[in-house]
Amino acid sequence: MIRVLIVDDDFMVAKVHAAFVASTPGFTVVGLAHSGGEALASIAQLHPDLVLLDIYLPDMAGLEVLERMRAASHDVDVIVVTAARDVDDLKRALRGGALYYLVKPFGRETLTQRLQEYAQRH
Repeated sequence: MIRVLIVDDDFMVAKVHAAFVASTPGFTVVGLAHSGGEALASIAQLHPDLVLLDIYLPDMAGLEVLERMRAASHDVDVIVVTAARDVDDLKRALRGGALYYLVKPFGRETLTQRLQEYAQRH
């Protein structure tokens, strides 16, 4: 079972993404985080395999969370999930080791497809 942490400042969006993940065979949601600090603490405590990481968080940018995760040597995969369409953010996310970059809004099919691709690589 692939363990997933959902990180999004919008509680409803986080719940929707969690439902999408939970309905995908082979995946389970181990936690929800709504800020960068909470995300970093959850990663250290829960040791997820995969993080769905929003870029816009109230205390720090999701890309900063990604950089801090890498600096702390957390071996976790990341799918960046955001409304941002900035090419520089995309490049920074990919350089930071994000596997995919999903632009909101997206449907269940898009996320399920990325999760299935991830499962094949995992």
